Amino acid sequence: MHECKISLGKTIKNARQEHGFSQQDLCKLLVAPSDCSTTIDRCLLAKIENNRVDVRSDEYDWLMPKFAEIFSCDIAWLEEIRQQTEVEPFDFSKALAVFPVYFNEKTYDL
Repeated sequence: MHECKISLGKTIKNARQEHGFSQQDLCKLLVAPSDCSTTIDRCLLAKIENNRVDVRSDEYDWLMPKFAEIFSCDIAWLEEIRQQTEVEPFDFSKALAVFPVYFNEKTYDL
């Protein structure tokens, strides 16, 4: 049976969708402090939402107050979720999509 555990990524994605924000909208609101080297673009936000990066790392500390402010939620609650969030490695055994490939016969010797 698949265990459904709450994670920071799922929490952020649900809150973002409930507030009607696109990933790009949320990225515009997540302006890093000047002493921080991490910037949040749509690619990194997608990785955070899908638990593909370790959000427990110190480089993401500044995000918790931002998320709490944007989504009007308790920062201690977000921190608790953050600390239990583990990186989920991508499962390459499941095919997500198969894209057809077309060749121009004039360009390639088929």
